[in-house]
Amino acid sequence: MEALIGLLAILGRASGVALSSPLYALVSGLHVLGLALLIGGILLVDLRLMELTALPRLAAGQLRRVAATGLALSLATGLLLLSARPGEYLANPVVWAKLLVVAAASLNAAAFSLIGRLPADGEQPGAYARLAGGVSLAGWLAALGLGRWIAFT
Repeated sequence: MEALIGLLAILGRASGVALSSPLYALVSGLHVLGLALLIGGILLVDLRLMELTALPRLAAGQLRRVAATGLALSLATGLLLLSARPGEYLANPVVWAKLLVVAAASLNAAAFSLIGRLPADGEQPGAYARLAGGVSLAGWLAALGLGRWIAFT
């Protein structure tokens, strides 16, 4: 754990995030933008997979790409934010809970990309697609809630 904290501290200093409040605020804002792209994009796709909305397949495919971009931005900026105070953050069990939920939701998305498929317009999603959509929706909303909780712990 000490080695991880040391590596993150080096990243925090090298990136400037640990040394500059304005830079930390900028990275934090980009993290929120990434979350908006991720949650905003995947929410409608998940609802479609669970048969709760009639989003066209083409739009769902485009929103999955928006969500993937948001995930990449959120992961990169989240790592930078973590590097600003790694000892403090890694001692917080809520941070670990968020990291586990993000990992699980990311694995769910990767598995769906490999073995699932978006149903055609008018086609009912299969059981796996409905399950993957529900797990995704619950996972990303839980990650969002845990992220907000970190600010209060």
